[in-house]
Amino acid sequence: MVFTPNIRVFLASAILGGAMISFGQSDVAGAPPMGWNSYDCFSYAVNEGEVLQNADFMAKSLKRYGWQYVVVDYVWSSPRLRPDFALNQTDGFSPRLNMDRYGRLLPDTDRFPSSANGAGFRNLADSIHRRGLKFGIHLMRGIPRQAVADNTPIEGSNLRAGNAYTKKGPCGWLNHMWGLDMDQPAAQAYLDSIFRLYAQWHVDFVKVDDLSNPYSSNEVEGYRRAIEHCGRPIVLSLSPGPTPLEQGRHVSEYANMWRLLGDLWDTWDQLDDAFRPVADWTPYRGPDHWPDPDMLPLGRLRKYGPMTGPPNTDSRLTKDEARTMMTLWCISKSPLMFGGNLPDTDPYTLSLITNGEVLAIDQRSSNNRALAVGLKPIWVADANDPLIKYLAVFNRTSEPATVAVKLSDLGIKTAKLRDLWLHKDLGPVSQTLSATVPPHGAMLYKLYVVEAASVTETVLPTIDLSGTSYEAESPDNTLTGQTRVVDDVKDGKCSGEKYVGFIGANPQNTLRFNKVNVDKAGDYVMALVYMSGSHRQTMVRVNGGDPIVADCPSTGGWDGKSIDAVEVRIHLNQGVNTIEFGNPKDWAVNIDRILIRA
Repeated sequence: MVFTPNIRVFLASAILGGAMISFGQSDVAGAPPMGWNSYDCFSYAVNEGEVLQNADFMAKSLKRYGWQYVVVDYVWSSPRLRPDFALNQTDGFSPRLNMDRYGRLLPDTDRFPSSANGAGFRNLADSIHRRGLKFGIHLMRGIPRQAVADNTPIEGSNLRAGNAYTKKGPCGWLNHMWGLDMDQPAAQAYLDSIFRLYAQWHVDFVKVDDLSNPYSSNEVEGYRRAIEHCGRPIVLSLSPGPTPLEQGRHVSEYANMWRLLGDLWDTWDQLDDAFRPVADWTPYRGPDHWPDPDMLPLGRLRKYGPMTGPPNTDSRLTKDEARTMMTLWCISKSPLMFGGNLPDTDPYTLSLITNGEVLAIDQRSSNNRALAVGLKPIWVADANDPLIKYLAVFNRTSEPATVAVKLSDLGIKTAKLRDLWLHKDLGPVSQTLSATVPPHGAMLYKLYVVEAASVTETVLPTIDLSGTSYEAESPDNTLTGQTRVVDDVKDGKCSGEKYVGFIGANPQNTLRFNKVNVDKAGDYVMALVYMSGSHRQTMVRVNGGDPIVADCPSTGGWDGKSIDAVEVRIHLNQGVNTIEFGNPKDWAVNIDRILIRA
């Protein structure tokens, strides 16, 4: 990293496919931002008192651990007419947004009384700053439709709102804004004008919504220029995801954070789907440019909405799942933005977000990377001390699992081991570290190197694929309905270069293996080798019996480049058996083959 004195620009580098990538970016987020965002608990209806209550809690209980941003999310210029979501505007612009004469949105004064008389968020921001914290706001991409209708002048220019907008590609879920036509000088002039206002308000963080998916490169650059012009360091966060991976080079140059997922809520399926994109974005992770899996939906959620689950209740994630989320976010150096109402935080959740040993990985580790992906991911990272390594192991399956790690893959022969969640020293470990991980769980370790070793070629752990193999595309099998054989992609890993897809979604779409032969009756292990771009359930019927549910986490894709396996225990009769796969209500996974072993 090279710093140039007196210029707020730095050069950071990442390796991708052997090539060096350079990123130019404002130096405002050297470590992943940590803070609180109002959306997951208060939707758009948060008020000033609730913001300050969360700020007070952060200042008292979290600031010393690195938590510092307090962010007011989502349509703060609109009056509160419903508790759970903001209303679209009618053709007559009702509800009317609070706006100054230059078409710049102002806070709703009923919800934010300190913003009266044109003060905007300045008083609230200064109050947050007095607590030793930083202040952020949410924006919708573009320019208000009502500003365009009024053709308001653009502050600091002789241009007007009518010169700045475009009706192409409006937001699909909230109609308050038109997009900006960045080919017109008025568009950049408008962005410059709003960020001059935010600088006057002493804003430190801006989250711009409807900008990352679909990705609007010209507008992203416009927001970055406006920040550089405003004279105040401001973190730029883009939302929602998924941001296209092919835009990695561009987004890393212009944004400090960008979303990898859509809105993440408190369900295992959504958390499970985060593993692959977090790993895929590794080449673009570094100081001042942080891939963002989304806020942490932990603690007390949905006091006012949005109604993505039971209102005003704690997160539905189990304790193991919540720990898995914190482990993945920290080992991957992701931004940490807490979504629950902080004063209502339960003791267990509070223990997760005040674990200084874990948070240090998020803030101060380096070379964070996935050593293994799939159903038992392994992540590693380096500490500042070359004799300290970090190791996280995960279990995405619904059964307890043993995850084994060759220490030589980390350049270690012998190490002292510490469990960071339990704050417990576990003693020495040599050659191989084996951990029993609960369902949907994670373990996080600090390794103090006693004796180093040459780094070996990594052999990724996998499910035991010994046994008798049966190909899904075999002519001995029966395919019904839409189910059919599909050619694998080039460089795919399907054993016969084919797989069977379009299984499930109704009772007619099934794949049946007709000639599964064993020498004696008994219980067997079936390894189902499959591909799936999302978490799916596949129903297994042995010899026409009752269905067994095979819980199949996402492998990250639908072809042989994203292949993995789950194990299912089944009972087989002596001789020939049938095994059928389907799902009468939802799509199942794509199947490469099955393996049977005693």
